[in-house]
Amino acid sequence: MQTTSGTAKTLVAVVHSSLLLRTGLTSLLSHSKNTDTISAPHLDDLISVTPPNRTIDVVLVSIDDFQTQITSLANFRAHNPRVRIITLAHEYDAEHLFALFNLGVNGALLDDVSQTAIELAFQLITEGEKIYPSNLASIMMERFHFMSSLELDSIDALDIDLSPREQEILECLASGDSNKRIAIRLNISEATVKVHVKSILRKIKVDNRTQAAIWALRSQPRSHEYSPALS
Repeated sequence: MQTTSGTAKTLVAVVHSSLLLRTGLTSLLSHSKNTDTISAPHLDDLISVTPPNRTIDVVLVSIDDFQTQITSLANFRAHNPRVRIITLAHEYDAEHLFALFNLGVNGALLDDVSQTAIELAFQLITEGEKIYPSNLASIMMERFHFMSSLELDSIDALDIDLSPREQEILECLASGDSNKRIAIRLNISEATVKVHVKSILRKIKVDNRTQAAIWALRSQPRSHEYSPALS
C-alpha cells in the first residue's frame, strides 16, 4: 500500500483477457478514493504494469480456462504469498473450488455478480474473510446427492488395496489438484501421475477424478469451514 495525504491506498490489479471487460472492471473498482487500479490480460503481465515502489494488494483474475490458468495461479501465489486473490468465473464445480482454495485463493465470485457484491467482497477480503460463490449451496448439494447414491460396497476403504503412492495421489485429488500440480508436489512425472490415477479409479470403482475425490472425502472425512456466499 502507498500513503497519500495520510491515507493508505490499496493497489488492485484486474486480470482479464478481454480488453473491454478489463477496462470496465478497472473503471468500476477505481471509483473508490482509497484504491489505485492497474490491469493486464494475463497474470504474467502484471510485473510490467505495476508502478515502481508499489506492491499489489489484491488481484481480481478472470478464469475462462481452468485447466490452463490453474498453473499460472499456482505460480503467481508461490511468488506472491501476501497478495489477496479473487477469481471471477462463469461457473465453478466442486473440483475447481477445492483446487482454488487449496492454492490459497481468498475468494471466488461468479461473473454475473452485482457491483455491490464486488465492492462488499473486496471489503471482506481486506478484512481477512474468504468469499465463496453464490452457487456454493447447489454445488455442495450435488456433491452430497452423488455421495449418497454411491453403493456401500464401492466406498468401503477397508476393502481397497492402495499403494502408499496411490494414497498420496488420492489425497491430492481430494484437494482438487490437477495432474500437473500433483506431479510438482510429489516430484514425479505427469505421465506417472496419470498411470496412478487410472489405477486408483479402477480400484475404487469410479469413473473420473471428481468421483475419486468424493470417494476419498467420504472415506476419510475432513472438516471444512465455509463463509456466507455473496449473491
